[in-house]
Amino acid sequence: MKKFVALLLALSTGFSLSQELSDVDRQLLLERLEEIQKSSESAKKSRFAAAITAFRAGVVSDAAANDLWQQCWEKVDFEDEAKSAKNFRERRKVHKDRVDSPGFRRALRYQLSWLLLTIEASEKGVDRSQMSDKAISMIENILGDAKTLESQSALLKQSVLGCHFAKAYNLDGLTVENWSLAPLNISSMYENIILPPWQNSESLAMLRKGWVKRIEHEGLSVELFTSEGEDDRKPAMEKWLQNGRLDLVWSMERDIFKYGNQSDAALRMLDHLQKNLKHSKASGWIAEFSRLMKGEPDPPEVPAEEVVEEAPVE
Repeated sequence: MKKFVALLLALSTGFSLSQELSDVDRQLLLERLEEIQKSSESAKKSRFAAAITAFRAGVVSDAAANDLWQQCWEKVDFEDEAKSAKNFRERRKVHKDRVDSPGFRRALRYQLSWLLLTIEASEKGVDRSQMSDKAISMIENILGDAKTLESQSALLKQSVLGCHFAKAYNLDGLTVENWSLAPLNISSMYENIILPPWQNSESLAMLRKGWVKRIEHEGLSVELFTSEGEDDRKPAMEKWLQNGRLDLVWSMERDIFKYGNQSDAALRMLDHLQKNLKHSKASGWIAEFSRLMKGEPDPPEVPAEEVVEEAPVE
């Protein structure tokens, strides 16, 4: 450190800005950079450790999750914005019915649970193949709680990295590749977490089971969480059965073909085409089937970004 201070003095008094650094100067600056990086990593680890401790305590019950959320809400939207505790209490009264509702508390608990799993997935060396079962369990628990969670779908489709829990504990530096950031983004969870461990020639049976489960879960999500009224859900479900479901069935057979069972998958794909020639994607299916039979490569795909809801306005 003394050498670095000496270098700074030399730079400020003995060098013009246009002069080149000596090898010694460069080495000293690189050493200082390394110290800064180590300090940053240490602070990040401490911050994440504190967050994990708090989150694990908060996820034990709906009430605990709600208590922690209110602390985070006050910190992010009031303390950090230099607003008084009185402002928070007044705002709390305005939203009392929502904040105290069983559905909101349960949704917060699921959000916090998924944030914890997201932190776990971000750690180096973690076995991502073990995440499939955890992701499926999360989806099934949420769908099983649909009655309690009515009107909470927006919160469950929100990125956990943008929620009050993450903001209060400064988790902005957390990055996770090939991951779903929202516990109710079922499509993303299957594409990035659940199906990849089974996309190989040794796991075809599990791959098919995974796809069947995906189709089931996406259908239930539409049925249970589309808008907030029964009048909206019925037409949405009918549309999904006519479009979304058939597209998923095609994608399932394409996956099975790609990873080894070509003969059975090809026959099922051809049967699927014959039965659904009026589908909006039929022409694309035909072109894709032709490429598969000829062994031609697929055209390059543009990676799609995960769509997540904005944070609810408090």
